[in-house]
Amino acid sequence: MTALPPTTAAPHMPLNPTQLRGLLVVLCAALALVVAGNSALAIALPDIAIDLEADQSELTWIIDAYALTFAALLLTAGIAADRVGRRTILVMGLLIFGAANVASAFAPDPGWFIALRAIAGVGAAAVFPVTLSALVDAYPPERRTFAIGVWSGVSSAGAVAGTIIAGALLEAYWWGSVQLVFGSVAVALIIPVLMLVAQNRNPRLSLDPLGALWSIIALAGLVFGVVEGPQRGWLDLVTLLALAVGALGFVAFVVHQLRAKDPSLDVRLFANRGLAAGSLIVTVQFFASLGFFVLSPQYLQIVLEYTPLGAALALLIVPVGVGAGIGISAALERRFGARVPGSLGLLLMGVGLFVCAAGLAGGVDASIWVLGAGVLVFGIGFGMGITPGTQLIIEGLPAERRSVASAVNDITREVGGVLGIAVLSSVLISFYRSDIKPALDGIPDQVRQVVDAGAGAAIGIADSFGPEGEALARAAREAFAVGFSAAMLAGAVTLVVASIITFLIAPAQHEVATREFPADAHR
Repeated sequence: MTALPPTTAAPHMPLNPTQLRGLLVVLCAALALVVAGNSALAIALPDIAIDLEADQSELTWIIDAYALTFAALLLTAGIAADRVGRRTILVMGLLIFGAANVASAFAPDPGWFIALRAIAGVGAAAVFPVTLSALVDAYPPERRTFAIGVWSGVSSAGAVAGTIIAGALLEAYWWGSVQLVFGSVAVALIIPVLMLVAQNRNPRLSLDPLGALWSIIALAGLVFGVVEGPQRGWLDLVTLLALAVGALGFVAFVVHQLRAKDPSLDVRLFANRGLAAGSLIVTVQFFASLGFFVLSPQYLQIVLEYTPLGAALALLIVPVGVGAGIGISAALERRFGARVPGSLGLLLMGVGLFVCAAGLAGGVDASIWVLGAGVLVFGIGFGMGITPGTQLIIEGLPAERRSVASAVNDITREVGGVLGIAVLSSVLISFYRSDIKPALDGIPDQVRQVVDAGAGAAIGIADSFGPEGEALARAAREAFAVGFSAAMLAGAVTLVVASIITFLIAPAQHEVATREFPADAHR
């Protein structure tokens, strides 16, 4: 196998310090937009449920449709950026993301909204890989860790920032205002992107359309099965067929990558301990964190009856913990390498969710202090693990495949995130329906179906029942708390298991991952 030919684009003049700062701001703003694309909307889900008459399954798909297309197209978008040009792909992504968000503000029903969210995910997939690869290429080696650290901080804090902005907008406007603002900002960023981002491209790279198709089939089947399982039943033919299609798609993707002359992602690279450990860290981090950020605003609003802005401000404790965790991680990594902060970060995230799950046992009377302590520990753990995980992945592929390396980082984030949202939401729904059953005795079938669809719908219909409705609303809140507690416990177990595996497989000391690869592993 031969090495990839060098880029054919004209060399981009090095940026001066002022331009580098401008590039950092612009790319981090684009990053924050697509990261917050789901968390900002999560804060509005209770309002969307009422306005569009969406049930819990549709609410899950409103979030997962975006995450699904985002994750499924990241690898292809990363390759396209390296082949066509990073600036071109970034501009196209911002335009698609912006237009879809603006249009979704006026969606007449859940079906249209879900479709437009899927289109927005396509744009986000084009934006995300370039934000990291362009930074890594523009910054000199001695300042590259700084750039990656800032990028990692924004990628985690962006979710909380999105909820705060959305919460503030919802205090004065309808839920569509969130989509209008995010879409407008995305379009406005196109001008500075054209001025600052290098085109860097290699037209000889293969786009691998068959690999992209298999990856889409794998993820779509798996996520569809997980989301629809609680609704249809886990032994339902459609659910089982979807999961089987997802599994077969994954196998086909791996086989294709092993046989392809120019694979989009050489899966043999994951034999490298650093790349494998980094991928595991990021995947499981975002499995837990995106599930948490989608479900926790609903808990705060439905169960504890916070306003949207109040729910967003309550989550500010997360970036406080993340900031502390990033600082601790840097000190630990200098001394012990990536293994210690990476595995310890996952462990602390798991401990934080265990504390939250225990605190939620109080239902509507849960202690906010216990929950706050759990969320703070969760944030510290997230901050500790995010930079080591990203660094290990970026160093796992050669420099000419920077956008692909960035895409691998993003794929692990988004695959983890979409599965986390789907799995943890499914756990919540299953436990909610089990716990709410005693309260459904004697209720008409039509009302029973509404209550069974989700706590938000149950509370909405309970208002029409007078005094008896108060008992139904409280039962719905208690059942939602039980489901949320079970979901947090599932996330905690996943994190602890991943922490142990990470400690066992990650390199003991910081190493340049590509040195472990045989010379013919890179094409």
